[in-house]
Amino acid sequence: MGITQQKDCELRKSAEGIEVYTCKMANSKINSIQSTFTVSSSLSALSEALFDLDNFHKWQYKIVKTELLKSISKNEFVYRAELETPWPVSNRDLILHVKMAPTSNPNEFHFSAIGKPDFIAPREGFVRVPVSEAHWYIKVVDKNSIHIKHSILIDPGGAIPAWLMNLSLAEGP
Repeated sequence: MGITQQKDCELRKSAEGIEVYTCKMANSKINSIQSTFTVSSSLSALSEALFDLDNFHKWQYKIVKTELLKSISKNEFVYRAELETPWPVSNRDLILHVKMAPTSNPNEFHFSAIGKPDFIAPREGFVRVPVSEAHWYIKVVDKNSIHIKHSILIDPGGAIPAWLMNLSLAEGP
């Protein structure tokens, strides 16, 4: 699939300097999300948060538990996350390969979290998220300010209708 196939984006929320768009996808009934915002932070502080697996539950939407599956380098790993869902939907889990690297532009970095649903066997009591792809394009504005363009496509799997999923997409960012 891939979130590069976005089209027809619509502004869904704009508050406190954060803009959230939903975008129709060429090959999916589920829309992707794009958001842009500037944060008062240094790149090192942002990196620390993005790689602090033990505290993801404090700021990652609906994540209640994480576990490291494979450490590849200081800036790359694979982890499993458990996501809380409202009743009567079954809780989800997802496996993500996370990586951050500089781009060809100075002071710009690319952070990605790509779903690897077959990395480990599914666990009983969870529906494995079959598609998840997130990208953060990070630009250092100055030593205390970072601009981020974030995009994500997630298909939660199971029997959630696409129309219902699309209704709540703008809440996560």
